[in-house]
Amino acid sequence: MTGTRIGNRPQKSFFQNIFALVSDLRFIQILGQIIFLILVVIAVTSLVSSITGALASRNLTPSFTFLENRAGFAIAGADGYSPNDSYWAAFNVGLRNTLIVVVGGLIGATVLGIIAGVFLLSGNWLIRTITRFFVEILRNTPLLLQIFAWYFIAILALPQLNDALTLPNPGLVALPLRWFVYLIVGVFVWRSLRNLRIEQRERRAYLAPLLVGIAAAIEIGFAFFYKTSGRNLFGVGLSGGGLQLLYVTASILVLIALFLTTSRQLRAIVGGLILGLLIGALLFFFALAPDAALTVELHSFIYLSNRGLVYPEIHTTARFAEWFLFVVIGVTVAVALYFYLGRLTEQTGNPHPRGRYALASIVLFALIGWFVVAAEPLPSAVPVEQDGAITYVPLEDARNQGLLTPSDELQYSEQPVIVALPERAGLRFRTGTLLDQRYIALLLALVIYTAAFIAEIVRAGILAVPRGQLEASRALGLKNGQTLYMVILPQALRVIIPPLGNQYLNLAKNSSLALAIAYSDIYAVMYTVINQSGQAVTGILIIMISYLIISLIIAGGMNWINGRFQLVTR
Repeated sequence: MTGTRIGNRPQKSFFQNIFALVSDLRFIQILGQIIFLILVVIAVTSLVSSITGALASRNLTPSFTFLENRAGFAIAGADGYSPNDSYWAAFNVGLRNTLIVVVGGLIGATVLGIIAGVFLLSGNWLIRTITRFFVEILRNTPLLLQIFAWYFIAILALPQLNDALTLPNPGLVALPLRWFVYLIVGVFVWRSLRNLRIEQRERRAYLAPLLVGIAAAIEIGFAFFYKTSGRNLFGVGLSGGGLQLLYVTASILVLIALFLTTSRQLRAIVGGLILGLLIGALLFFFALAPDAALTVELHSFIYLSNRGLVYPEIHTTARFAEWFLFVVIGVTVAVALYFYLGRLTEQTGNPHPRGRYALASIVLFALIGWFVVAAEPLPSAVPVEQDGAITYVPLEDARNQGLLTPSDELQYSEQPVIVALPERAGLRFRTGTLLDQRYIALLLALVIYTAAFIAEIVRAGILAVPRGQLEASRALGLKNGQTLYMVILPQALRVIIPPLGNQYLNLAKNSSLALAIAYSDIYAVMYTVINQSGQAVTGILIIMISYLIISLIIAGGMNWINGRFQLVTR
């Protein structure tokens, strides 16, 4: 059968059209994908049917209805959860614990990784070498081993709760007035160095490190040489031979550091230490050390033990909403002021510290709101329960007699926010928020391990910036810090962000190693649920979907950030 001719073009026959369609490469590719999809659907359907049939024979048909059953197991550190709650409530606790670790790990790893990446390119040999040493060790050590090290070696080796490390140590503390002199001199020197021209700044760059070294060495001299009533200022008693050995050891270390470094600033610090040690020794021997001090009473607000870290609780009172309204007004004014000063700078060419003014606006409105809210009158009498009856008692009497409940204290407080310091009650804390020791170990391991990889990414991104950009910034008179965050990092982010997203995803997935130290994350909780309910397929599916959603959120956020920093080309 041959084709007919229409006009000047021959018309193809039906078989010729079919042959042309079948021989088209695009048609073959589409047909192959459809066939492959059909085969995959058939295989998955067959597998699901086989698994469902096998489980049904054991009375374990996969379903999600078991999530409504009673959990029957406790979860350490889960406030608001009890074994009488459902499996779904237990899953929410594990999800919350996982998100806390992931969010905290992403923030900590980013900050630490950027700092370490900048240190890897530092001009100071000592900082660069130490950073490189730790980065190489951390990158080439298994994460699980680091989690074990942090938990079993670092955290569990801390003192018990009765001997917990506190910050600061409670009691009366004397702050020497010379410390305030150091502060005043430091602020004066800092402001003076900021106003120097470039050539003057290069010549006088050693002045501030020199003064820091002198002040530090004087404090060392006062701490270990000057004694009051047989004890030094910090309560550390040393014999004469011990003091001499300490002095000789410190001098040798200072001299070694002096000859190893080539940095002028570090040499200035070492020189200041030597000069300060001499000044401190002279003040000691001639009894010229001043005793004037300001006495203050300190209360411990952080407790660190092998059970975890306890820090103050923050409670919002009934007046918080009114105070927060002032804060919102301050933020609104700060944003308007920030954009107005930015436009004014573009129009006039005169720089305005808009960030400083914006921050001052927020602080000012917050302080005004605090005093205004605190000045509102309190009720003279409040209802309290006594002997099963409600009676009205003067507010001050009710507080003094301890008749107010914690919720009443928040209701009748003058302040919009109350900070409750940790208070010990036997082997527990009556007030204060506890960070579990497992959470601390897992977070430290994830942050430090991931930061080692981020440091290499940051180093590579900075090195990818053309050197001409650095030279141009120096020609414009920008400082090192200004060059870093105004010139180098904005361009380096185009190289840093894509691999940085991979490290974020690795951190989120590596958090599942929490099971090794019995931290109750998604995987640990659902593992217990699977063992009790027998719903292995559904439990594993829930775990996979949870981590998939977390990964997709991180990937989507990093893709959006990457799009914002990409170069716009035609």
